[in-house]
Amino acid sequence: MADERLLFNAAPSSVVIGNQIFSPMIRRLDTSKNHVDVFTTSKAWIHFPIERPGPQFWQLCNINQRPCNNNLIIRTSFPYFGDYSLKIMRMKTSTCLCMAFMLFTNCLFAQKSSIDRYFLLRPSEIKARKSGIQLYDVSLKWQNLDALNGNKMNCNAVKATYVVGLENDSVCWKDVNLAQIDDFQQEGHKGTNLPAFDGFTYKVNETNFLKEDFYQIIPLEQRDLAKWLVSDAIQMQGLAWYVFDSLEYNRPFIPTILNNYDVKFKDWVTFTSRYQKLIWSGIAEYDDKVCAIVKFESLYNPVKIENNQMSVKGRSLYYGEIWISLSDKQVEYASMAEDVIMKLKGPLFPEEQLIDLQREIVFRKVK
Repeated sequence: MADERLLFNAAPSSVVIGNQIFSPMIRRLDTSKNHVDVFTTSKAWIHFPIERPGPQFWQLCNINQRPCNNNLIIRTSFPYFGDYSLKIMRMKTSTCLCMAFMLFTNCLFAQKSSIDRYFLLRPSEIKARKSGIQLYDVSLKWQNLDALNGNKMNCNAVKATYVVGLENDSVCWKDVNLAQIDDFQQEGHKGTNLPAFDGFTYKVNETNFLKEDFYQIIPLEQRDLAKWLVSDAIQMQGLAWYVFDSLEYNRPFIPTILNNYDVKFKDWVTFTSRYQKLIWSGIAEYDDKVCAIVKFESLYNPVKIENNQMSVKGRSLYYGEIWISLSDKQVEYASMAEDVIMKLKGPLFPEEQLIDLQREIVFRKVK
């Protein structure tokens, strides 16, 4: 652990010192200097010496709200189990009351002002800044089920690296690995590398990704996967680049351009977007960046495929969220889940089958 001060929120809402109750909102424990610091969001500290220093690493801890004999009991859960007694300095009652009031008041004002300034931002006023080459770890899982009884036909997983910010605004994929897994809960897996994706570099220009020759370096049996990866990445970046500016905190937004809009891949699927609803629902921190959490959904979209290999007719619903940096508008994290119910008929399924295709994809920025 690089920083021996561990920030946690699992402690109770107050700390008892003698007969006085303090209500800091955030606490830190620091055993490296033989003391405990109770830290609040107003940047105020209460400092206690430790009678007997505990271990150097503290996990989620509980602070006993009713210490005996002016001892504050710290219960650790990792890596050592047990109770550690911390001696509390005696304070005058008047000083304790004054400090408690100041901490409580400052916490309220500091927290409110620091949070409000983000919610009051207008995305259109945030300047988008390119930060050089950016890498995303991508995880894609999908499974085919019998839509009536839920029996699983197959389950697959892909790990890949998505690279953004190349010359001329190009992007590329690399280190794509495909594996069969037991279910969506399985994390570790060994699969087969797909070297054709290494060097799969392109620049999206309106609808060029819908054409078959866009994927000419990818083997035919891997092109469905390539189209999934490309279209999911386009949605992730497109919502951040072109739709985020229209959002206001906690106000739903439905882009009219995506109402009843057909996305037709050559010799593959035609997807009709009935609508897409987005809402800026909150803020979060990702890798030291404050981000807007933008949730999106689209719940009834016709899907069809008509080619020599198969005939498909069904509907798709999907939902997810994108975390967009409020400093430079870069996507830090994105996830999406999709469910497709479809009737499938083809050489492998001469009798029409009702299939439930479920998939989920996650983008995590790593650089």
